[in-house]
Amino acid sequence: MSLTVPNTAPFSGAQKMWLKGYLDALNSALMPSVGETPVVAASMPAGVPVTILWGSQTGNSEMLGKKLVKQLTAKGHAPTLLDMAAVSPGDLTTVEHLLIITSTYGDGEPPDNAAALHSALHAADAPALANVNFSILALGDSSYPDFCKCGHDFSTRLTALGATSLVPLVECDVDYDAPFAAWTQQLEQSLAALVPA
Repeated sequence: MSLTVPNTAPFSGAQKMWLKGYLDALNSALMPSVGETPVVAASMPAGVPVTILWGSQTGNSEMLGKKLVKQLTAKGHAPTLLDMAAVSPGDLTTVEHLLIITSTYGDGEPPDNAAALHSALHAADAPALANVNFSILALGDSSYPDFCKCGHDFSTRLTALGATSLVPLVECDVDYDAPFAAWTQQLEQSLAALVPA
């Protein structure tokens, strides 16, 4: 048996994508491989559903998002990776665990695909996000005066809207491998603590 989201389900596009990702991860965890003995579902700890948004001008944030999806899936969590251009502030009201990977473009601006969400979150009518736990990986270039500004903008605004930091923001300079690895390790520890025993 495979769990799916019906086409007639009353959810937004982003919500359907999140549910599909969650159910796909759940289905793959419950389905034994050929030759394996089936495992009783009740004996498997449920992973944490995580929404990962990426904002990128050159593709680095998207690439790191895909890498993070693989790592979190391997740890039993249910990550969903979304382009920020496909998400509205209203979509975030249903997200419990939000991870943002974004670069800063030019003079402290958000990348093109993150600009609409950045602007909408900073609007006076942005929704409260009190149920959201978040963390941000901010990519930048320290040779620019507004190093990692977009990531800090998102962090400041999410906090102002009531969201809670799950793991502190991590800044990445041009060489982002080590900070990404450190951030990922902190995330894995924080998310593991949320899995029911």
